[in-house]
Amino acid sequence: MSINKERLIKRNEAAETPKYWIRLTRMCNNNCVFCLDKFIQNGTSIDMKTIKCQLREGRKNGIKKLVLSGGEPTLHPDYLNIVKFAHDIGYDGIQTVSNGRMFAYRKFLQKAVDNGLTETTFSMHGHTKALYERQSGIKGSFQQALTGLINALKIKGLIVNLDIVINKVNYKFLEEIIRFYINMGVTEFDLLHMVPFGSAWENRKKVFYNPRYQLSYLHKAFALQNEFPWIYLWTNRLPAIYLEGFEELIQNPYKLKDEVRGRRRILENYLWKNRRMVCFGERCRYCFMDMFCQDLMTIKKTGRLESRPYPACLKLKKPRVRAYTWKNFDLDDFLDFFIDYRYYVKSFRCFDCRYHGSCSGMQINYIREHGFKVLKPFKTARKKVS
Repeated sequence: MSINKERLIKRNEAAETPKYWIRLTRMCNNNCVFCLDKFIQNGTSIDMKTIKCQLREGRKNGIKKLVLSGGEPTLHPDYLNIVKFAHDIGYDGIQTVSNGRMFAYRKFLQKAVDNGLTETTFSMHGHTKALYERQSGIKGSFQQALTGLINALKIKGLIVNLDIVINKVNYKFLEEIIRFYINMGVTEFDLLHMVPFGSAWENRKKVFYNPRYQLSYLHKAFALQNEFPWIYLWTNRLPAIYLEGFEELIQNPYKLKDEVRGRRRILENYLWKNRRMVCFGERCRYCFMDMFCQDLMTIKKTGRLESRPYPACLKLKKPRVRAYTWKNFDLDDFLDFFIDYRYYVKSFRCFDCRYHGSCSGMQINYIREHGFKVLKPFKTARKKVS
C-alpha cells in the first residue's frame, strides 16, 4: 500500500486541530470489560458550575473544537443544556464520545443537534449482539446502541463515526465489524489499541493479545481503505511497528500531547515529588507511552538526553546533535523534543539487522511520510564453520 500524501495531509490537519476535552460524568450504563476509567467511576456527574468554568476556559484559550466525554456523557442530567451553552459561547464543533444508547431516543438526539451538537462518536466494539454484549457486559445494550446509530445516520449534517477497541475478544472479527458498519453508512473509524489501566488491566488475560502474531487479521481490516476509498480509518495508540505497509495509518505523534495531558498528575508527581509512577512495572510493556516514560526517567536521573542518530542503512547526512537538559525542564517542551528527536521506530525486519542492538530505527514522521521500506537491514554475518 503506497502512502497517500493527500490523505496524510488531511490526517495531520485533523490531528493537529486543538480540541478541548471535558469529562461530564463519572458513571456509565455499560460495564465494558476493557474500560479505561472503570475505577474512577462513582456514579456522579460533574456539577454545572465546574463545567461552565471549564468551557469558558477553553474559549479563553481560543479553542473552538469541543469533545464531551465521560464515563457516559449523555447521562449527565444537564447534557442538553451543556451542549447549548457550549454552542452559545462560541464552540463551532461540539463532539460527544458515547456508547450511543441515549441516542436511541430520537427526540433526545434531535434536541442535542438543535442545541449545537455537530459530531458524535459511537463506541461499537462488535457487530452482533453476542460479540458486542460480551464486551459491554449489559444485556440489551447492542440493540439500543444500534438504534442510536441508525438515528444519528439519518440526521443530515451530523458527523457520525465509530470507535472500536481492538482486543482479544474481537480482533478476529475486525474486518467483519468494519464492513458491517460501512454497509450502514459509516465512513470513519478509529481503531483503538488498549492501554493497561482500569478494567483492561484487571481483565488483561481476557482482553490483551499480541498484535504481532495476529497481523493477518489487522491487515485485512486496514486494507478496507483500499476497497472503500471514501472511508477513513484511524489508529489510536497502536504502535507503528504493526503498521508496515499501512504507514498512513500511523497515529500522528502530536496526539501524544493528549496522552500526556491525561496523565499529567502521575508524571508531575514523579518528576517533582519523586513519587513512583503508579503504572510503572509490568504494565510498561503493554503501554504506548513506554518509550516516552523511559526517556523521562533517564533525563531525571542523568540530567541530559541527546537526539538519536539516523540509522546507517539510510545513508543520510548525520543530523546535528540536539540535547535536552534537566535545567529549566518543562514537560510540554520536553515532549516536543521527544517527538522530534527521540521518537524513533523500527520494522520487524530490523530485528535481523547486525546493528539491531545499537540502532533505534528512524524518526516517526519520516516513516509516516516515506514508509518502513526505506529501512534496509544489514544482514547478520554468518558464523564461519570450522
